[in-house]
Amino acid sequence: VLAQAISQRPRACGSAAAMQSAQAEEGAVWKAEGMSQDDFMLKDECIVVNYMDEVIGHDNKYNCHKFVPGQPRGILHRAFSVMLFDAEGRLLIQQRAASKITFPNVWTNTCCSHPLHGMSCPEVDSPQEIAKSDHMGVKYAAVRKLGHELGIPASELHASRFKFMTRVHYWAADTGTHGSDAPWGEHEIDHLLLYRLKPGEVLNISEHPDEVRAVRWVSRAELRKAMDGSDSGLAAEMPLWSPWFRIIASRFLDLWWADLDVAFSTSKYVDTKAIHRFDTAEEHHGGAGRAGPFLSDLAGAESTAWKESGDAKRRKVVLDAQRDDQKLGFMNRGKIASGASSVKQGAYGKVPTHSTSKMDQLMRPLEVVAALRFKFFGLLENNLKKACDDPDIAFCDDMLKKVSRSFAAVIQQLPDGMCLDIAIFYLVLRALDTVEDDMTFYIGREHEKEAELRSFGAKRLTDIACSIKGVGEGDERTLVEKFGGVSRVFKTLPKKSQDVIMDITEQMGAGMAEYAAADLGQGTVDKAAYDRYCHMVAGLVGEGLSRLFVARGLESEALLGQGEHVWPFCADPNKQPNNLGLANSMGLFLQKCNIIRDYLEDYVDGRAFWPQTIWKKHAITGDLGEFARPTAHGAGVRLPMKGEGGKVVAKGVGTQALMCLNELVADALELVPDALEYLEHLHTPSIYRFCAIPQIMAMATLVACFDNPKLFTGVVKIRKGLTARLIIGTVDGPDAVHWWFTQLAKEVSKSVASGSCVGAGGEIGQRLAVACQRIEDRTRARARVCERQRACKALAVFGTMALAAAAVVGIQQGRLGVALR
Repeated sequence: VLAQAISQRPRACGSAAAMQSAQAEEGAVWKAEGMSQDDFMLKDECIVVNYMDEVIGHDNKYNCHKFVPGQPRGILHRAFSVMLFDAEGRLLIQQRAASKITFPNVWTNTCCSHPLHGMSCPEVDSPQEIAKSDHMGVKYAAVRKLGHELGIPASELHASRFKFMTRVHYWAADTGTHGSDAPWGEHEIDHLLLYRLKPGEVLNISEHPDEVRAVRWVSRAELRKAMDGSDSGLAAEMPLWSPWFRIIASRFLDLWWADLDVAFSTSKYVDTKAIHRFDTAEEHHGGAGRAGPFLSDLAGAESTAWKESGDAKRRKVVLDAQRDDQKLGFMNRGKIASGASSVKQGAYGKVPTHSTSKMDQLMRPLEVVAALRFKFFGLLENNLKKACDDPDIAFCDDMLKKVSRSFAAVIQQLPDGMCLDIAIFYLVLRALDTVEDDMTFYIGREHEKEAELRSFGAKRLTDIACSIKGVGEGDERTLVEKFGGVSRVFKTLPKKSQDVIMDITEQMGAGMAEYAAADLGQGTVDKAAYDRYCHMVAGLVGEGLSRLFVARGLESEALLGQGEHVWPFCADPNKQPNNLGLANSMGLFLQKCNIIRDYLEDYVDGRAFWPQTIWKKHAITGDLGEFARPTAHGAGVRLPMKGEGGKVVAKGVGTQALMCLNELVADALELVPDALEYLEHLHTPSIYRFCAIPQIMAMATLVACFDNPKLFTGVVKIRKGLTARLIIGTVDGPDAVHWWFTQLAKEVSKSVASGSCVGAGGEIGQRLAVACQRIEDRTRARARVCERQRACKALAVFGTMALAAAAVVGIQQGRLGVALR
């Protein structure tokens, strides 16, 4: 859409008169009067590009130039550098003003700045225009900035006389100005432009004091001596040079200058295809984001791919390298002399986990008591342990504890027989999930992965000697390598249980295969695909569990019915009342909470699930990874950062990531009424606990993620003490579960009502408020029962303590009386 808009825009601003006419017709967008450097940094919207110089969006200058953890090289944007010659072949150079935020006081080319988004004379060039060397956008920008910085009237310049030569991609942290932890820098694809005056042509130059400290006309020899230090006088007058101009002067300008007539009159030196990539000198590495060299190695790989396999391979190599370097920054692992090659598939454990400090946990005494009670007094039985004399069941029990962690106890407390069905069901799906999640073993053999997923049930679940080598990591690898033990126990289950587990495994494997072949680097295509994926990996689990509960005779068929949400992957409830709609809503709620929480892990892994039709409404670039940048999730304002970097990142920071997050939270909360209805149909206490624990933990996790910028920097987890209280709540029964849902919903609704969350006053805030109100309405009655029960318990405890205290006082008084006698 953006490319189409660019290609169709008017191109009639070549002369000063035309530029003034366009501004009169459309309204001047850019004005310098009364604006400070700070104002420009906030107001001007740079053109954000990918490594192929394709426009993907825009952002303010502040955000683009921040070199901080999360975006250690800033945000790549388009720039231009003008080299203006007089008729005698001298070059006009300038010394940047001391008030410039980035690279003040350095000497550089005539003018270096940025084409901007939203200008009256459009400054956004399309790839087609660049390929034809007919991109006027940067030239209009050059006229605008030469007027601003050097006071050259637009009437004395003509955009069509600028000669485009080539492009340079570089990055540099401004460590010279701001020290080794510099929060500022440049990361640009720089369009190099030449301009030459005609004989007798004179420009009226009047430097803007906030932009330019000094100007000077220099010959080719003078510039060379000043920059290499061979003329001590010139070197003393001009000791500092911009890192981009050092590249331009040494790599390109000297050659063009030596043949200036040919450079201007022919296309001998023009290169519209190449983007020359350079790391700057080591003195400009580092910064607050600790970025190291990267572009020079990429340039070599790009050149090889281009020569050997053409444009398509070149493009893939370049964009893959960009994504890897970006992921490295998101994981806060950028180090000096470290490139993106250290990023591997599979983000689990590589993305930071945000845990609660011990002091914070100790300040919550109810949670501490709950954690101690849960740990030392054993609230849940282990009915699976009774069957562990069988070595295969013992293996399954051991694997269950290792791969499901705390959830193993919830399975083990199920009734005899049922606990073994669910344990095997869980392990089978965990093994299937291990195959799906492995992003390295099947590289180059993705068709084998798809075949493995589709045939897993028929091939692996029936093979009592099954062993899958080389897939997964840690305990999951052990599980699939010794999967025959699971298959042998599966064979001993009742026929109805086997049928359910086999059916769900085959359906889920087929669904996973469908998505394994999809490009999920930027999330699912739309909301429908998002829902369908959640159905494949979680809704089907809900279906399988419900069918197993009914097959064992422990629950009624009411569990298999339709909820308020009608899903396209479930049968028509009018034709098939037991269409498992409620079970799917329950599963989708859990999976959506996981997907929301795992944003960064999934993006780094290259398999994201946030739907494009939602996140693209909020993003200002075409990349889902945008939200992981500190400049998109309120860093410095909503998320404190230490030191000078924290002050810098706060200026101009966006909150579009939080807006998108809160919309997805609202979407998930709208499923809670169905999930609560599902729980209301359960009658067996241990099954109720089994289903209620993940639901209430998901609700707590969702509330922890809501409006939380930390989600974009790592994995948000709820406190262990809170987890213990929630589990104890399910043991106490449905009234306590409803009380917890009420309390958690109130946390969100209070934030919306107070206006403290992003989007509170708009459509998203309204959705959140309505969803929370519906949860509170559904849980209020039983929550009040729980409150009365707790009040009675508290009163009983208080009464007991009062009686005990009275008894102690009575005894003490009796002793005192005896002593007096």
